[in-house]
Amino acid sequence: MKIPPAFDGGDHAKRGAAGRAAAIVLGMLALLGSHVAWSQDQACAQRTQPSSQGVDFAAAAARQAPAVVGVSVIGQRDDWPTVDTSARVPAPFDQAPGRGLASGFIFSRDGYVLTSAHAVLGAQQVVVSTANRHRFDAVIVGLDRRTDVALLKIPGGNLPTVAVDRTGKLCPGEWVAAMGAPFGFERSVTAGVVSANPRYMPGGGGVPLIQTDVALNPGNSGGPLFDERGEVVGMNSMIYAVGGSYIGLSFSLPIDTVMRIAEELRATGKVTRGQIGARTQPLTDELAPAFGLAAATGALIVRVDAASPAEIAGLRSGDVILSVDAAQPMSYEDIQNRVSSARPGSRLALNIWRHRSALPVQVAVAQGVADAVPQVARRTDMHEVRFGLELAERKGPPGVGLLDPGLYVKSVTGSAQRAGLRFGDMVLAVNDVSVSGQADFDAAIKSIGDDETVALLIMRGNARGFVPIAPRRSGAVSTARRLDAAGPASAN
Repeated sequence: MKIPPAFDGGDHAKRGAAGRAAAIVLGMLALLGSHVAWSQDQACAQRTQPSSQGVDFAAAAARQAPAVVGVSVIGQRDDWPTVDTSARVPAPFDQAPGRGLASGFIFSRDGYVLTSAHAVLGAQQVVVSTANRHRFDAVIVGLDRRTDVALLKIPGGNLPTVAVDRTGKLCPGEWVAAMGAPFGFERSVTAGVVSANPRYMPGGGGVPLIQTDVALNPGNSGGPLFDERGEVVGMNSMIYAVGGSYIGLSFSLPIDTVMRIAEELRATGKVTRGQIGARTQPLTDELAPAFGLAAATGALIVRVDAASPAEIAGLRSGDVILSVDAAQPMSYEDIQNRVSSARPGSRLALNIWRHRSALPVQVAVAQGVADAVPQVARRTDMHEVRFGLELAERKGPPGVGLLDPGLYVKSVTGSAQRAGLRFGDMVLAVNDVSVSGQADFDAAIKSIGDDETVALLIMRGNARGFVPIAPRRSGAVSTARRLDAAGPASAN
């Protein structure tokens, strides 16, 4: 979505600016969004059977959990926030620079997984971890930034899948629940009610969203939103927040839209849309009188791209598109959808309002630019040295200098980077063998093969935990404990 701030956007240093931007955007919603405030049809008003009393999501969550996955991304651009933790609670090892966490769900038994497009933009590698602790290298089949949908493929067959409801109508007030991995806490369930459906955002390109008050946080991106029956009705996409975390405004993409995009990505690897080269905004009740219109319908053109079909047809900033191939005025969302669904090479009949009078305009439809799929690197580091770790020994008595004696990570690439290790981590052991220097480390890994999982005991700050280094062979699967669940060891 290009509607800031998406809940996985910005880093710790930008939190204040992101918060101010969020407050500004919310103010814009009050000014621009009166006509999209709350949409419900007669079906909601005439419902005769109320929602069940005492909603219990336990069974629904248990049914969905096997098909909900974690998505770990290596090589992210700087669009994931740093977890703000206290000195007593270290950040999960997956929250290392250049890494990102998201959620997803399996919707076909042959290994197709849905997640958010913004979660995998800039990815060099994507790893999907399933509920039974298997980890798979995933291929990005395709993505669509307009709807924030990405389609992944993992190997396997007869995999568990979510139950999808593509026909139901969600009404404001209905109970829904989300499942995902906020801050790396896998398969967390949060519940709330539908606040509005559909909700259209300024600048959102006419994409419908489900607004809820379900608590979503960084890491929930791409996870399922399901109803009381345990059927998936949406995919969690973003929140509005002042400080980067949940404050009661969460947004999910309706599952029928998600599945339609997924089917196109699965068939062609891209989403093809029509476009005319005119940038628009909704015509609001406040703006309509300035253009001599009594009703706030239509799309107000704010910019026309150079050499575009819109410019060739004579469209200009300040024109209002009242309808497309129709005599009656249309809503902003209907106009957006009519243009994007038009076949490239066809022509559209626009009813334009200019200088307080109607004007018919014929405009050609060009093909929109499809989103490029990130090139995900294949594992070629089967014979990498020390799993991609550059290590340094610190010698000398304890308490002298900033670091205690030991073996520290100086730089990290390859398998160790994928596992979440980072500069400054102290390496204490390889499997069950203690190490204090590079010679010890090299001796401990000498007999470890490329198809074996290795457990490194890592100390970060005052916390220590074993981190699994997955087998280095391409497509290998590890049943080891997920490293984002690693943290301080429990006292027994």
